[in-house]
Amino acid sequence: MHYTYPNAKSPALKGVDLTVNKGEFILLTGPSGCGKTTFCRTLNGLIPHFYNGELEGEVTVNKLNIRDNPTYKLSQHVGLVFQNPDNQIFSLTVEKDVAFGLENQGVPKKEMVESIDWALKMTGIEHLRERATHELSGGQKQRLAIASILAMKPKILVLDEPTSFLDPLGAEHAFRVLDTLNQEYDITIILIEHRVDLAVRYADRAIIFNDGVVANSGSPADVFSHEETSLMGVAIPKTIVFYQKLKQRGIRLESPPLSPEMLVKQLEPYIYKHSPKVETTRTRQYVDENKTGFQMDPVIEVQDLHFSYPSGVKAVDGISLSIHKGEFIAIMGENGAGKTTLVKHFNGLLRPSKGHIRVDGDDISSMSVAALSRKVGLVFQNPDDQLSSENVEDEIGFALHNFGFSKEVIEKRVDWALNLLDIERYRSSSPFILSGGERKRVALGSVLAWDPEIVVLDEPTIGQDYAQKERLIHFLMQLRTQGKTTIIVTHDVEFVAECKPRIVLMAQGKIIADGPIKEIITNEDALKKASVAPPEITKIFSLLKDRGFPRDILEVDEAINVLIPEDVSS
Repeated sequence: MHYTYPNAKSPALKGVDLTVNKGEFILLTGPSGCGKTTFCRTLNGLIPHFYNGELEGEVTVNKLNIRDNPTYKLSQHVGLVFQNPDNQIFSLTVEKDVAFGLENQGVPKKEMVESIDWALKMTGIEHLRERATHELSGGQKQRLAIASILAMKPKILVLDEPTSFLDPLGAEHAFRVLDTLNQEYDITIILIEHRVDLAVRYADRAIIFNDGVVANSGSPADVFSHEETSLMGVAIPKTIVFYQKLKQRGIRLESPPLSPEMLVKQLEPYIYKHSPKVETTRTRQYVDENKTGFQMDPVIEVQDLHFSYPSGVKAVDGISLSIHKGEFIAIMGENGAGKTTLVKHFNGLLRPSKGHIRVDGDDISSMSVAALSRKVGLVFQNPDDQLSSENVEDEIGFALHNFGFSKEVIEKRVDWALNLLDIERYRSSSPFILSGGERKRVALGSVLAWDPEIVVLDEPTIGQDYAQKERLIHFLMQLRTQGKTTIIVTHDVEFVAECKPRIVLMAQGKIIADGPIKEIITNEDALKKASVAPPEITKIFSLLKDRGFPRDILEVDEAINVLIPEDVSS
């Protein structure tokens, strides 16, 4: 199969040959822009019936040729959960949105009610049944999008990054739901996912797309152990990276482990043999780069902040927070905890119901959004809420023009942002034809271009492949060396483990923990309340804590040095 979007210079799919068997659980991954989403759009007829373009070859779903059957007929067989949940939420309330597809299928009322109840329960949003859809958080919208498709009980379920907006425990729940649907309801699952650590435990087969073709296909253990997979910019599960590092130290396990439990089980003989408790005191030493010891006045100061939406939903409940110049902070917590609501106060998009906010010592109550935006650059969770220009170059230069920069400076800053985020090739393209991850980079570039003193990134890693995350980490480190204040809102615990910021944990509109990452990441009670799971490597050492190992281990290299010191392995 080949496919080229209208007005595109090159095909998005360049000869895909693929068979998915009934009842399979497929993990589909690959670098951003490699054709994953395009492929999935063919499965329910969006291509060629909605996206015209040029399609060559044949696609057959449940013996139905997609060219010969309209989208409404194919949708009875294939349920597609979009990458951006806003693209498939139509109704005013949660319950009505779940009912939308069932009503279009003419499902009898009694059966409809049963299906709605089942879908809401499966996705854990029964308590949101009467909530207005526009008041939901990104993660809650994502659960709603999944519920709306589940209610129709398709035999093939295609999900495009369904956990990208979910908190870590919500993501784990989503995967258990998908596993239940696959195992008990015999539903075929095709899952596009960059967060592979969880996905590999449930998938029967992993398929890697690269540059519009299938680059590799096989068992998750085999595919992610293959050297070429990492070279393509695909994330490798941390347990497999650990397995490969152990091999370099001369420790050969039975097979590539797909979970911390599998890894620890295979390590048992070595752990008993070497009795590592003697290493604990030495290996626990570390330097925390984010230990709070700032003497200057806060650059952002929040005092007793309260905010309620018009419906009465209280999103922020008495938050006080100080952020100092040059700090790097990650705000984490459950879906609906108030994280996005909080940071939207920093540049005046939302105004407190009660309380005060100061930016650079100035009370912002009388400052306009335009004035605040010059100091505080906010990249939205959903890039589509931020994009408006006809091409990428104009989008990145938009704010620069509004702020009155000279033509020479605008050209220089636009070129810098395009190269920084690896989107130079899309300079003349419409941002709306790009993949979700690419649109996110355009939105990021449009803010970074004007060089604000405070940078706020809401879920910056959504839709980003491993290579782009590494590029982003490098850039965030540059911001720190430049003395910029950086605030990220994120569910990506693996990304946070690499960045090592100060952590602010939120739950139910309140801050429940605040401190250095190694202190917070081992606070099991706070993590549970905030629906945050520790990184995979930390989970491994939590399982080993009774053997005398430290629990506050974040990264693979650190873990290897603790588990197998150089002198022991040699």
